[in-house]
Amino acid sequence: MRGVRGFSRAALNRAGHLVRGLVMRHHDVCTPSLGAFIVLAACGQLFAWACVASAEPAGRRAADQPDRTAEPVPGASRGAGLFFVDATAETGLIHTYDTPPGVPTLSASSAAGGVVADFNNDGFDDLFVLGGGVQPDRMFVNNGDGTFTDRALQWGLARTHHAFGASAADFDNDGDVDLFITSYGPANGAPQPGRFLLLRNMSLGPNSLFIDIAPASGVAQCLPGLLDGTGSGWGDYDLDGDLDLVVCSYKRTQPGNRLFRNDGADGLAWRFTDVTAQAGIERTQMQGFLPRFVDMNGDRYPELILIADAGSSRYFVNNGDGTFTDRIADAPGLEQMNGMGIDVGDVNQDGLLDMYVTNIDYGSGGNILLVQHPDHTFTNIAGSAGCEDGYWGWGTLMLDIDHDGDVDIAETNGSNGQFAGRPSLLFLNDGDGTRFTESGAALGFVHNGQGRGLVRIDLENDGDQDLVILCNNQPMSVFRNELIGPDRVTPEDARWLRVKLDTSARPGLAPQGIGSMVRVRGPFGERIAPVDNASNHCTTSAPLAQFGLGSFSRVDYLRVEWADGTHTTLSGVAADQILTVRAPFHPADFDGSGSVDALDAAAFVDAFLAGDLNCDFTGDWRLNFFDVAGFVDWLRDGL
Repeated sequence: MRGVRGFSRAALNRAGHLVRGLVMRHHDVCTPSLGAFIVLAACGQLFAWACVASAEPAGRRAADQPDRTAEPVPGASRGAGLFFVDATAETGLIHTYDTPPGVPTLSASSAAGGVVADFNNDGFDDLFVLGGGVQPDRMFVNNGDGTFTDRALQWGLARTHHAFGASAADFDNDGDVDLFITSYGPANGAPQPGRFLLLRNMSLGPNSLFIDIAPASGVAQCLPGLLDGTGSGWGDYDLDGDLDLVVCSYKRTQPGNRLFRNDGADGLAWRFTDVTAQAGIERTQMQGFLPRFVDMNGDRYPELILIADAGSSRYFVNNGDGTFTDRIADAPGLEQMNGMGIDVGDVNQDGLLDMYVTNIDYGSGGNILLVQHPDHTFTNIAGSAGCEDGYWGWGTLMLDIDHDGDVDIAETNGSNGQFAGRPSLLFLNDGDGTRFTESGAALGFVHNGQGRGLVRIDLENDGDQDLVILCNNQPMSVFRNELIGPDRVTPEDARWLRVKLDTSARPGLAPQGIGSMVRVRGPFGERIAPVDNASNHCTTSAPLAQFGLGSFSRVDYLRVEWADGTHTTLSGVAADQILTVRAPFHPADFDGSGSVDALDAAAFVDAFLAGDLNCDFTGDWRLNFFDVAGFVDWLRDGL
């Protein structure tokens, strides 16, 4: 194929080899300034050639070309192997969140907190759960075979205290996951203000030791003297590369829902600054249950969704300058409900994130499914979609539980009176997000207790997603997903891909890639999943993106859109694997060497001429001169 002005593909390739040769001949003998000149001159020449090449009729839109590798496996049928078994006893995850009688805290009726995270970095999910005040907290460490051992005592976590919820995040960017707990103090005394816990993980090889630094870090309470604190969550709202904290409060008469900006190390402690008023989100008349940081509108800056009881939830849109604007009018229904739990996902596969929020269904409206429009407003379709009736809902998850390629919804319930004995629910997406079928009992997901927290976990790293229900004053329940059986062979109609992110080499990105968006493309179209702190009702789950692929054995392209606006694109990614994508220390470190030099220009030239979409610096799924310009800008920044 020939481009304009008579340039052929062969000619462009020859030109590229000349550029590469120039770079390679001089990279190890010239001074830094001369090296920079050679690199930029070489890329400038490539830029000129790319201006010509980008006008070719083919358009260089590689992702739009017919796929020849990701073929569907024959004989697929939807969700054929999905079923759950109660594996509580088998896994060793036996525990009760038990509150002392007569203690007047919200946790006595509304809580059962815990988190899923890999606390010892062995690649397996662990589970930390609160005890409630009668039982001590427990740290269930995964043994690697689907069973767990409580190591709370050895790790300094076996507290017996009044507590509502917990969240997990690597707030100090040291590579291991820390804990935050809304505690009200030891159970051998009355609940007290100022007793929140910020537990820093001092990793010691396969073990850990957690040290409380909350008082010295300024996050031991929402407000001075306020005995309150419900859910918490983390996100990088100012995109400075560290995780900031939001803690919710239920006291309607106090502005207790607070945003604490992470300002880094302060001696042996850490410094957090309360910027709630400065950020424009200080409010009274809010009965907060949990915060969720997610970039809903695609501008990289995460929105703050505060889920609250009694019609007091808020949808704060991030302005990108450290402040937020309340756009609750854009999310109709959110301002009227008794909000309890939330999750986000793209239910209709239109490339926009939607949200599902649980409620108390008194017969005049239950849970809401807010589907996003291109103008970033939302419409509640829960009633017509068949996922509105949720009884007294608490924790919820949006996940492709059957790996058929669309996002399903799980919810747990629990209360007394007319809501006593109501079941937890599993709404399977019928395909396009406009209709869901409740299938919990039929699939073995049977729970009629006092569910509060709901977390996703992979008990044995077999690829399917298991569920844990944390109960108020009742034993928790573990439901193992049997979609992938004991032989660990993935069914041909239930393929999957799990993506974890590693940002440890780039200080400007938040830990574990929180704030990033992952996209996959293939014959099935394009799908998206955010990587966030996954905060929910008194819980968090691990930050990751998981895609069900149905019968497809690979994806054509996988792209990570990092929170600093750069991208990493992989092609021909095989299904049925847990993939860790690592951000290079600098966007121009194209060869992954840990430094920016002439060799990166050579690597970029080779990859660009080979049509490698990792050279797509603009994120438009095509290669042209704008990508060369983008690389040159980053190269200049790194030299």
